[in-house]
Amino acid sequence: MNTPPPIIPGRQPTTLISAAPPGSSFAKQAAWFSLLAPFIGFGANIFGGQIVQGNRISMMILGGTSILLIFVGFVLGIVALVKTMKQGKQGTIGLAIAGICLNGIIILFMLIAIPTFIKAAQQAKQMPPQRLEQEQKQPGAWPTGGASSFFEHPYER
Repeated sequence: MNTPPPIIPGRQPTTLISAAPPGSSFAKQAAWFSLLAPFIGFGANIFGGQIVQGNRISMMILGGTSILLIFVGFVLGIVALVKTMKQGKQGTIGLAIAGICLNGIIILFMLIAIPTFIKAAQQAKQMPPQRLEQEQKQPGAWPTGGASSFFEHPYER
């Protein structure tokens, strides 16, 4: 059973093509995912947001999925970079670095925006109810008084 097949005269034996070394394709796929993850997340929010508009649970699931894609893209970019450094694939390093930078910038913006949104929510809670009702009745009106009076609408002066 372990004997090789007989060689037919006049025919050259075909050489077998070896498979890619294990692990090299994962690094490239991880780097590509890292680079494309933010675009997929934003695309899902743009096109899916119109579909789930008004349904709070669906909007939370869609937003959470997009954020998860960005974090997974960041992690897979780091994994791809580490695996590429060990194996020495040059083309994958650029993809991994670009994915890490892109996802890292988006994560940084999210980390900056979260405290800002929390602060705005606290200020909205501290706003007097009378002023809040007045602003809700006039959605197109510009705010008056205080520092915001500088930015009044020119026709209301």
